[in-house]
Amino acid sequence: MGRQANKLKVEECHEIILKEFSKFREKRPIFEIPLNNFLMSSFAVFALKSPSLLQFEQHFTEEKTRRHNLNSLFKIDRVPSDTHLRDVLETVEYAQYRPVFQRLFSYIQRSKTLEQFEFMKINGQSHYLLATDGSGYYRSEKVVCDCCMIEEHFDENNKLTLKFGHNILAGSIVHPNFRQVIPMCPEPIMRVDGRSKNDSEQTAFRRFLEDFKREHPKLKIIFYLMLCMPIANYQIAPRV
Repeated sequence: MGRQANKLKVEECHEIILKEFSKFREKRPIFEIPLNNFLMSSFAVFALKSPSLLQFEQHFTEEKTRRHNLNSLFKIDRVPSDTHLRDVLETVEYAQYRPVFQRLFSYIQRSKTLEQFEFMKINGQSHYLLATDGSGYYRSEKVVCDCCMIEEHFDENNKLTLKFGHNILAGSIVHPNFRQVIPMCPEPIMRVDGRSKNDSEQTAFRRFLEDFKREHPKLKIIFYLMLCMPIANYQIAPRV
């Protein structure tokens, strides 16, 4: 294990996130609520463990103390409605999130926190354990977009049902002694560029690995892969 880590400061992490969010490109020609508020609101939902976007909005509207805390901790002066939040975040290009993870990782390195996650030494060099796994975060039988994965399901009567969804490949540096993890920027698993077949965890992992090697060329990593069989290779069913 490495040297004693400096204590991570939540305020400094929030400052890094806010600074990187301020660099995001705004696509809306006219707007009342700045993009920063949408991005920081979406982050605050998870940081505060709010059960839903709707409840997060209600707490901000109804509770003065919570509204003050959101402003002081997350620099949010106006929380958008849950529907408005979803609509705007859908327009944000995914690649813009990568620098946020890079800056936070650099902060973790500078604080010596990363050294505490050393898994083993090989030839005198510190190696870290990075676990990856795929997960689904959206499913519907009715609402579909051009990037949706398409799954075929047959019931006991052999009736076909199509389900549409979005998946993601997440990776984090982990250690058996710690409950905390250090997340890397996840990789979407979805159809893009007019592909007629589904994406898969395996191809998403290859993209994840290319980005990881480019951003952290000197970091020694042992990968622990929890990859399922691909849903892939289903042809896209014609829309009716």
